[in-house]
Amino acid sequence: MIELPMKKLFGLLLVLLAMTAHGKRLEGVLLHEVGDPHSPQAAAHVRYHLQTADQLVPLRVSGAFASRMPISHWLGKRVAVLLQHEPLFNGQDNRVQAIELLEGERAGGGVFGAQPWVSILCKFNDVADEPENLAFFQGMYANQPAGLDHYWREVSYNNINVVGSLAIDWLDLPLSHTAYVPDPGSGTDADLSTLFEDCTGVADPVVNFATGANGNEFVGINMMFNESLDCCAWGGGRFATLDGVTKVWRTTWNPPWAFRSEGVIAHEMGHGFGLPHANNSDGDGSPYDSPWDVMSSATGYSVNDPVYGRLGKHVNMEFKHNLGWVNDGVGYIADASSNDVFLLVNSSSPVVGNGYRFARIPLSDGTHYVVEARKEEGNYESNLPGTAVIIHHVDHARSEPPWVVDADNPPANYADTEGVMWKTGETFVDPIDGFIVEVLGQFASGYNVRIKSQDDLIFIDGFE
Repeated sequence: MIELPMKKLFGLLLVLLAMTAHGKRLEGVLLHEVGDPHSPQAAAHVRYHLQTADQLVPLRVSGAFASRMPISHWLGKRVAVLLQHEPLFNGQDNRVQAIELLEGERAGGGVFGAQPWVSILCKFNDVADEPENLAFFQGMYANQPAGLDHYWREVSYNNINVVGSLAIDWLDLPLSHTAYVPDPGSGTDADLSTLFEDCTGVADPVVNFATGANGNEFVGINMMFNESLDCCAWGGGRFATLDGVTKVWRTTWNPPWAFRSEGVIAHEMGHGFGLPHANNSDGDGSPYDSPWDVMSSATGYSVNDPVYGRLGKHVNMEFKHNLGWVNDGVGYIADASSNDVFLLVNSSSPVVGNGYRFARIPLSDGTHYVVEARKEEGNYESNLPGTAVIIHHVDHARSEPPWVVDADNPPANYADTEGVMWKTGETFVDPIDGFIVEVLGQFASGYNVRIKSQDDLIFIDGFE
C-alpha cells in the first residue's frame, strides 16, 4: 500500500476531481522509458506513454503533477488518463491533467522468483559489424561472478534470478540505421517503438516468447544493437502481444557502449523492473552522481571485469524494499520514542544474523531516511569509495527519490567524499524532526548504530 502525507492526499483529491473536467479521457496501460546518456554529465530523459487498445499515446507529465501522484508505482498498471485535448501522435506529447488507477489494479508490487530475459542481437541492414559474438551475450546471464544471474541473486538476497535467460544470434533488421535513428549518437529521436516491433519481429521465428528457454515465458527483452542509438541506452517497458502473450514486457534498448559495461545493462534492467534513478544531494540536473547505487552512477567505482567491463553495484535499501527484497521484519523502524543500539549489517552480506539490514526513520513531512552499511568487499562492492554507513533521504515527490545525505555544505558534486560516509564516532542529526544517528563502532559484519529521537536539540546547519 502506498502511503501519502496529507498534503499529497489533498493534491491527489484535486487531481481525481479533475477527472470530471472537460478533456479527453483515455484508458490503458501506463508505460515509461528512461534514457541514460553515454556521458554521465548529460541529463537523463524520461518518457511516459499510455498504451490504449489501439494506440501508444505519448504523455507529458509535469514535475509538479508527478510530485502529487505515485506515478512510479503505477507503471505497467491500467489507468485512466485525462488529457487536456484530443490525443496527438507522431511524436507529440499530450499534456496530462489527471491520472486515476483503475479499480482492481494494485499499485507497486514486488519482483520475485525466476525473471528470464531474452537478449535479441539486432543489426541495422546497412551495418555489417557484429560488436560481440553470441557466446559473449549468452555468458552475460551466467550464474557465476560477473554473470547477471549471479549479480541479481546477490543484490536481491536470492529473491530473484534470471534462470532461463538466453541470447539470440545477430539478426538483420528490415531498415537502415538512420531509418530508426535519424541523428545517431545525439538527441532523443531514436524510434524506440519501431525498433521494438522490428527487433522482436525478426526474432519471432527463432524464439518463443511464451515458453522461453525452460517453459517459463520471458519477462524481459534486452535488445542489443550493433550501432549507436541516439544519446542514450534506454530501459522501461512495452505493452505487446508476443506469441499469444499480452502484457508489459520489461524492455531495454542498448547500443554497443552499453553492453561493454555490464553495469549499464544492470541499470537498464533496473528501469525494466520499475526502478527510477537514485542521486546525491547537490541538486543539479544529473542523476548520475552517486557511486553507491547502480541506479545512479552505474559504472562509477565499479569492479572491472576483463570480459564484461564495469559491473553493477547494489541498489540502495529503499529500492530493495520497494521491490520486496527486504521488508520491515529485517529493518529497524524508528519512532518518536526511539533510543536503541543495534548492529547494521553490511548490505552485501548474504545473511542478517542478529542485526538489521536497514533502518528507516519516518519524518513529519512525509519523507524518510534509510540508513544502511556498505563495505568494500565481494564481487560487486569491492571498489566502493569506502566502507561506511550511508544515509539516504527519500522523497517520492522527486524524480530520483533517494538522495545520499552529505555532511558538507554545499554538498559535493559527486558522492565519493568523506561527507557522505558516516564512520565510527560520527553523528548525523536530522534537521527536520531531530532524530540522531550515531555510528558507535565497526565490525566485520557491519556497524553498531544508535538511533534516537530528541526534541530539544539546538541545530546549526543541521548538525549538533
